[in-house]
Parts: sequence; C-alpha cells; structure tokens
Amino acid sequence: MSYKDEENYIKAAYKALIQRGVITEDMLTPSTVTDEMLDSLEKEFEVKLPSLLRTYFKTYCHNITALCAPVPMDDICTPDADVIFQIQSMSSEEIKKLSYDEQPYLELWWCGILPIPQENPLEHFRDMILGFREISDYLEGDKVTSKELMHFIPFADWQTAGAMCIDTNMKKENIDLEDTDTWQISWFDHEEFDWKDAEYINEKGVVLGDKVLPDFESFIRLYFYGIYDELYCIQTEEEEEEQPDKSSWSELL
Repeated sequence: MSYKDEENYIKAAYKALIQRGVITEDMLTPSTVTDEMLDSLEKEFEVKLPSLLRTYFKTYCHNITALCAPVPMDDICTPDADVIFQIQSMSSEEIKKLSYDEQPYLELWWCGILPIPQENPLEHFRDMILGFREISDYLEGDKVTSKELMHFIPFADWQTAGAMCIDTNMKKENIDLEDTDTWQISWFDHEEFDWKDAEYINEKGVVLGDKVLPDFESFIRLYFYGIYDELYCIQTEEEEEEQPDKSSWSELL
C-alpha cells in the first residue's frame, strides 16, 4: 500500500469504530506523532517499524486503552485457515451469510491497545517495548536475551494476558495462511516462563511466540472494523441473550 492508501485504511478503521458505536468522534484528535519521532524511536530501540504501524501512529491521537470485539477464539488459538481467510478477506455482510457449518463460534474478547496522547504521544509505546524486552530477565530454562526479542514490536495486550507483537523477521510477501510459522503476529502469555516448554522457541532456537494472526491488518479488521459484529448479534439472538451495548466496548485512559 502507498502511504495514502495506508492513511485511508487507518482513517476508515477509526470511522468504523465510530459507526459501530464503540467510540465517539470527539475521542480522536489529529496525531502529533511525526516521522522524526518515529525515526528517533527506531534508532533508540534498533528496530524498523512496519510502514502501516507508522501510519497508525501518525493518523490520530486518543486516550483509548482497550477495545472489545467478537473474536473466533477457538479458531485463533488453534488457527483455522478458513477462519483466517474470513478475517483477512471477507466483509461483515459476507460473513453474516456464511452457512452454519462455516460460521465460527464467537466470544467477546478484550484487547489492550496503546493510547496515543497529544503530549508525549509515544510514551506508552516506548514503555511497552521496554517492558516486553525485560521479559527475558524472568524466563526459566534456556536463557533468552533481550537482543533475541528485538525483532518483536509489541502493539497490544491481549485480554491483559500478554503482549501481541509484530514479528519483523516475517515478511508480508512470504505469509502462507496454511503455515503459521510465516505469520507476523505473535502472542506471549505473561504467565509462561519456560518458552521452550510453551513452544515459543522453534527447534533452531529462534523465538517465534504463539502465532495468532497473519498480519497487523487482520488485527485492525477484528478490533476496529468489527467484521464479526453482525454474526455475533445473530448468535446472541439465537441463544436468546441480550444484544450487546457496543458503547461499553472501549476503555479510556
């Protein structure tokens, strides 16, 4: 994507949050993040930020700390290629029309996201990177150094249970939906301290984490675009449960 395409994609993602009733427009202000700030952060942490993540930071400032969305949890924890295709490529309307056998079972799942305040907008991002790299000090078994974690960029906290990261060693052009080892989004349960036992480290000794999504766009489609909202409403109706109040699906700093 060109920068303009990326900017339009992120703006549309926030617009979707507003249209879904999860946030209100007054929660957003133009971003104060500059390329110079991001370049400085890259130099500080010796990392290269993906282009879309840079655009994400440069689009809006906000104090949103968490979002909730319907997520096919069983199919993400044990990745299913058909469901991943839905996340990547299908609209909410198309998903709603899936046959019963093709529909994943959905659960509401919270995810902490980075607030981007107008003052010192990258402060929380910087703290998250430092916190993730410090995990190496607490691990058991074969020692993992903070240097071995430098290719991971944490951007969210899944269910306040651990960092969700972009693995910059994984290239977008090499993603294979059938091969989770090629995916870019890894999760690290903060209660796991033996990463070899948790299979976060492959047979070559490379840290991979638990691969949960192919790319950053998949995360945006789940939590910002809310592609499973309509199907979730159908499922709750069938189960004779109360329809969700989506205005409760966000938390602020």
